Amino acid sequence: MKEIARDVAQTVRQWATSPRLLAAGIAVGTLLSAGACQSLLSALSTRAEYKPKSHKTVQMQGSQRLWAGDMNFHISPPDDPKRIRRSFNESVEMLSKSELDFVFITPQIPARFWDSVEQFERVRRDWQSLQATMSSMSDKLPLMMVGAEYVDDKNGSATIIGVDLPKALNEVSRDDLRANPTAFINLLWMRGALVFLNTPLATPLKAPVDSPQRYSSIDRSWKPLTKPSAGYPKDILAIHNLYDGMEAYNVQISVWRDQYVQGDPTASLAAVMSRLDLEIIRKKRRLIPIGGSNSRGRSLRPTIYIAAPERTPEALRQGLTNGRVCVRSPLPCGLRVFADAQPVAAGVGDHIVAQQHIDIRWEGGEGELFRNAESLGTFDGRTLQATSRSECHIYRLVVDGGFSAPFYVNCPQLAAARP
Repeated sequence: MKEIARDVAQTVRQWATSPRLLAAGIAVGTLLSAGACQSLLSALSTRAEYKPKSHKTVQMQGSQRLWAGDMNFHISPPDDPKRIRRSFNESVEMLSKSELDFVFITPQIPARFWDSVEQFERVRRDWQSLQATMSSMSDKLPLMMVGAEYVDDKNGSATIIGVDLPKALNEVSRDDLRANPTAFINLLWMRGALVFLNTPLATPLKAPVDSPQRYSSIDRSWKPLTKPSAGYPKDILAIHNLYDGMEAYNVQISVWRDQYVQGDPTASLAAVMSRLDLEIIRKKRRLIPIGGSNSRGRSLRPTIYIAAPERTPEALRQGLTNGRVCVRSPLPCGLRVFADAQPVAAGVGDHIVAQQHIDIRWEGGEGELFRNAESLGTFDGRTLQATSRSECHIYRLVVDGGFSAPFYVNCPQLAAARP
């Protein structure tokens, strides 16, 4: 895997510096975009995808268990069949073999779908049908929860989970939504929905060769973050004002934008995590990183790990809102934090009160510790950090290619998670 990734990344860098090879790269890219080598592209993508270790080896505390899942899985119907490279039955079969504990199914909803009678009725009908179908499936499958990906091709997309979408739409009329475009987002959020910005910093890169979906060369970022302005649609501004977190790890972005173009498979992930830290500090509220495969073909693997006492929608939601999360690899979720000389450890997502120091320990070898978006350096399984009751700090750990959500030290305003 590393050899293929290195060769492709080196080739792309050569194309970028040679006009002759650049022209060849563009020609090859045109053929690939036309579908001439779809199998080759699929093989390159699959071989380059990170393969995490089993989460079952990670030691958790108390009644907590670690559950492996994915938060960006597409299925047709209701997704557009032209964009999904498998049938509904093939999707179900792939889920049955995935060894995931849970999956959020997130078919796409076009932004401002209420402008069209047909689209409005389709969303109400198709999401209700999908929920009924998923709930009737075998218990041998992962726990499947239906959400949505709200997509504005010009401004970005957001994942919406944790709410009964058809039921919410029965509480509001199409005319209400047309008169007040923020009503849809506000209603879902008040009903308990969690909203996450997808690929928030994925601005376009110059790439002679790209996937047919153009994960490198199209601007997939959340524009209110990358191009701040007051001129966005009201529904997009509503999402921007109340979002609960960001999709920090997206498999396709990691492969095509980061690995094959930048030569660093965690470039976007690291950038989003740092931005998330800064937004937590600026907004003075918790924000959660999530992971998604953006699976539309034959590939599916864990992208996010949530600590919860049981595998139920309610327990996983609580684990998520409390930030008991890590992405890409499960190992950072096993970190333990001891405040001063206290014998009881805290973990990822916890708020910790410490007078003098915190003792941070983890398994998996050398890890990098971040505080307030800045690296404190690398440590081999343990580090002692000085604290002050008057200073709020946000910490997180990177180990084994995985990134933990933050834990908070002496931050009373960040102690409570969203209910």
